[in-house]
Amino acid sequence: MVGLAQTRTRAVGEFSKGMQRRIGLAQALINDPDLMILDEPTAGLDPIGCREVKDLILALAQRGKTVILSSHLLSDVEDVCDRVVIYYGGRIQAAGPLKELLAKPDSIRLTMPPLPRETMQRVVEMIRRDVAEDKVKIDTPTQNLESYFLEVVQKARQAAAETSGATSGNRVAAYLRGDGEEGSASAKILERLTQPVETKQVEATQAAPTPVVNDAKLEALTRAQDASAKQSEAADRLKPGHQTSEKEADLGKANEKLSSLLGKPK
Repeated sequence: MVGLAQTRTRAVGEFSKGMQRRIGLAQALINDPDLMILDEPTAGLDPIGCREVKDLILALAQRGKTVILSSHLLSDVEDVCDRVVIYYGGRIQAAGPLKELLAKPDSIRLTMPPLPRETMQRVVEMIRRDVAEDKVKIDTPTQNLESYFLEVVQKARQAAAETSGATSGNRVAAYLRGDGEEGSASAKILERLTQPVETKQVEATQAAPTPVVNDAKLEALTRAQDASAKQSEAADRLKPGHQTSEKEADLGKANEKLSSLLGKPK
């Protein structure tokens, strides 16, 4: 979404300022918040990156998200904000809908396709009947430099080489767009990531299979270990220099006495 797929193996400390801005934006959006406060989100970005960030902010606004943008780049503010607050000297100097603040109620602009020369002259003559000649201005509308730059890049993109840095033309994540099944699937993933640790542990316990114990096999292994231990003990007694402990001697006498009482041979 932020155009850094080709740099996923690089350390963030190696990123440029603009690439770090992209990472910060992705971190802020990971849990799909309802309120975002962005401070100079386009600082350090190239024109394409600036346009993509502004498009992302507009997409969030269309979904009903609230985005508070703090910036000295007034062109960015004008492109994405519908209400503005201007601070100066620690006080609010102006506030309100952007269109109302920027509107000039004493002027009207007419935009139309190019007209034949004769038609244009008649229109101007009609206007000048009611308006002073020095108040009428006729010119050709222009686009801003950012729009022109993006058009040039769009035409040259097919011939552009691959880049190891940030890329452009990336789609907004589905969960931020709120699109269909992809959005719901992403929402489920986010819900699992943000749920409490205790809930995750309970789910892991419930999901773990119950081990099956084979009692017969366990008993056979126990007998084999007991027999091996007895054989080892008997072998130690047969070794030269083996000294019988007092406990072993008492145990031997008790066995002999029990054998005599039961009438069994020693």
